[in-house]
Amino acid sequence: MNFFSFFAGVLLFCVSSITCAQNLPPLNSNAWNFIFVQNFESNPETNNLSVQGFNHANLYGQLLSTATAGKLKDIRKIYAFDLQSKASSMKSVESIEPFGILNNLGITRGIVNAGDRTTYNSPSYIISNILANHPHGNYVVSMPVELINSTVSEILNAPTPAPVISNGNYNQYVVLSIENGINSAIVYDDNIVSGKNYPSLKLKGGEACSQAKVKFHVDKPISSPFTFNKNQIVHLLRHVEAHPTSTFENGNLVCQGAWRAIGVNEILKSKIGVPAHFFTSNPNNIISCDSTCSYIRPSLTIAPFAIEQNKQLELASFQWNDPASLATALFTRNAPYGGSFDQSSVLVGWEHGNIESAVTYLFNTIYNNPAAAKQIPKWNFDDYDTIWTISIDEKGGATFSNSCEGVPTESLPSTCPAFMPNVR
Repeated sequence: MNFFSFFAGVLLFCVSSITCAQNLPPLNSNAWNFIFVQNFESNPETNNLSVQGFNHANLYGQLLSTATAGKLKDIRKIYAFDLQSKASSMKSVESIEPFGILNNLGITRGIVNAGDRTTYNSPSYIISNILANHPHGNYVVSMPVELINSTVSEILNAPTPAPVISNGNYNQYVVLSIENGINSAIVYDDNIVSGKNYPSLKLKGGEACSQAKVKFHVDKPISSPFTFNKNQIVHLLRHVEAHPTSTFENGNLVCQGAWRAIGVNEILKSKIGVPAHFFTSNPNNIISCDSTCSYIRPSLTIAPFAIEQNKQLELASFQWNDPASLATALFTRNAPYGGSFDQSSVLVGWEHGNIESAVTYLFNTIYNNPAAAKQIPKWNFDDYDTIWTISIDEKGGATFSNSCEGVPTESLPSTCPAFMPNVR
């Protein structure tokens, strides 16, 4: 017998925004609670949230942290789901990541199928598996509004899809609870009014760089199997602060990293201008941690800059720990996923060990110059400030240089940035 046939569905709607604001979900620890968070205000021209949606996500992260205060041990998983047809979308991840940062929680990002609970890897299928095989607790699920509506209707056995969340009402979120044989889905209003201006954290650069200055140039090899890009400049950033201890790993940022990721845009613009491309590892990549989690911090390091500048976040089609593919994709036209960065400027968000390996591969193998490769500095484990820049000239020659944002980690607060909503 189907698991859901045991339950009667109950769908409750908030009667007013005031009622919703005063009644955060109770999240009974004896229930399975699924907190469905929609994609907030989005930029239709990119795969990111708009600035207003970014502000909304930061404020909602604070609200949900209030609702789950004292109940963090009951948060089993945070999911960010997107359909295969929107696999490059960053909106689900960006909508829920602030909550993850505030609570030192990782996120599992997944590409799902549309369909009912019999459809493999649909949200309903995944929730059915949780109910059958996982403990009571709180499961946070961020996904597009149409997936939320169809999933809740499916679980409640509604004869037709219910308009659980009104399309375009970004203040609504849903809590589906299953307890003592009863399903209930309650729509809450977050009562958030988010501003349209990018948040200013007033970070100041100008501090000395921890990495010694290095600059060198190599000519294009006389003979090479590679087709080189020309008139190109690539800036490589390591992901922002992520490790409160040497053994901590969840794929996400920590609070000091949130300060840097959100607050460093003006400094970056003064250093490198506004790049034409924002390129980063795919948040679907998995990283080793206590439980399966997605490696989202490189992409979420440069996402705020892309959001502010209305730019697409371009996701690599190869793994984050494949430095040879990174170098080939960025600097040559030989890779099937490369070639789009010729004659352009690129900001890259990646992991520092693989940046180092990719640049070594560039000079040692692609430029066939081991002597130049030996001049590449080491990127220290606790250095989140450095910027590496590689310029390719008209003849295909490459120049390496390094600089920094001038914002040492110890200057950043250990508590997350706080955001103040507009008054409704």
